[in-house]
Parts: sequence; structure tokens; C-alpha cells
Amino acid sequence: MADKNSSDVILTMMSKNLEQARGAMNNYLQFIEKSLSVSPMGTSTQANALKGYVERNVQATFDFSEQLLHAKDFQDVVRIQTEFLQTQFRVLTDQAKDVVEMTKPTVIVPRDG
Repeated sequence: MADKNSSDVILTMMSKNLEQARGAMNNYLQFIEKSLSVSPMGTSTQANALKGYVERNVQATFDFSEQLLHAKDFQDVVRIQTEFLQTQFRVLTDQAKDVVEMTKPTVIVPRDG
């Protein structure tokens, strides 16, 4: 019975730490957003897209951490980690493609006439 109580205490403490880290990260992201808003690039489509990528990646990492906290056994940990890594590789590949597209120069074709 002592093992169950101690594991509950540890899980509660880890969950609390994760929530504190989430709050700190949200504050940091708000700071970055305010800092970007006063820069020349701050309100551009590219800046908004990059900010969105960062927010989604951070959220995915916190969600992953939360899932790990509730893993039932080692096999569950491996499954959660494998799914997370596969998803993140796909997401990061898509984000990289988007960034390349965003940074391509726009070609203006003059009209005849």
C-alpha cells in the first residue's frame, strides 16, 4: 500500500511541475510575441506562421510529457514515445517545407500593354 501512496505523491508532484513549466512557457511565448510585435517583421505572415509553429511544437511536447506521466508500463512508454517521434518528424518536415515556400522570393511578371 505504501508503494501506491508514494507513486501517487510522485505523480501529483510531477503533474504540478509540468503545469508550472507550462505556465512559464506560456509567459515566455507571450514575451516573445510582444517583442516580435514591435519589430518590423512582427506582424508579417511569416512571423505569425513561425510563432504558430513554435506554439504547436511546445504544446505537442507538453502533451507528450503528460501522456508519459500516465503511462501504465514500459511498453506504453515506448509506444507513446514512438508515436510522438513519428508525428513530430512529419510535422517538422511539413513546417520546413512551409518555411522554404515562405522564403522564396516573389516573382512579379510585368504585363504587356
